[in-house]
Amino acid sequence: MNDPGGSYRKTILGVWAHPDDEVFVAGGLLAAAARLGARVVCAYATRGERGVQEGHRFPAALLPRIRGSELARGLAALGVDAQYQMSFPDAGLERVPPKEGTRWVSELLDLVRPEIVVTFGPDGVTGHPDHRALSGWVGDAFAERATGATLLHAAVADEWHDRFVPALQEFNAFLPGYPIAYDSAAVDVRVDLDDRLIDMKLAALRAHKSQTARLFRAFGDDFMRELSARESFRVAAGNSASELLAAPPPDLVAPPL
Repeated sequence: MNDPGGSYRKTILGVWAHPDDEVFVAGGLLAAAARLGARVVCAYATRGERGVQEGHRFPAALLPRIRGSELARGLAALGVDAQYQMSFPDAGLERVPPKEGTRWVSELLDLVRPEIVVTFGPDGVTGHPDHRALSGWVGDAFAERATGATLLHAAVADEWHDRFVPALQEFNAFLPGYPIAYDSAAVDVRVDLDDRLIDMKLAALRAHKSQTARLFRAFGDDFMRELSARESFRVAAGNSASELLAAPPPDLVAPPL
């Protein structure tokens, strides 16, 4: 739960395609904001029912229920207050009429009234079609209304790309041509996690064991800890980072080097 004495009185909305998206690309940002007193809400377009990784341990027929329980534990580990979940088809968001997806995001913006929205950029980080479709919905919702919110896109910095992507590709984590790596000059917001935040992020990752257990087995805790220690974001075109960078204490975010 949030610290009632926290000083960061903002609402942050994360909009994601699948349970676990939030922790992989923004778990540190969300946990840091919650720790500082922000209201943090996450919304999901799907229930992740097609995310079968180890079918003998996590049967496909039970996966929506399994992933729902994992998500509840993962969000609790990050200190996230609330969640909203839809049942758009997993691995099928690109087939959803864009106006329908955009309408869902618009309703979220009206309901939550965030100052900051964080989601995937047009590349979807991994290139996953669901991620890219969702990014389009969020972008269209912002284009249709003057929200006053800052829109942050998760990004892969070049040093993170060089260090971790070759190993993660053993599990086909990224589609061909992805991720797109950005140099430091193109990264608007960098989150450097302290030890406590890394512990929180790792606890959230472990909670999603149907998706992450094999990563921890393959790479070990030290690698996963290093992988989790920094997050990068770009401010969407037409937005300003001032809302995010000016308000919180300096331990939430740092400008890129």
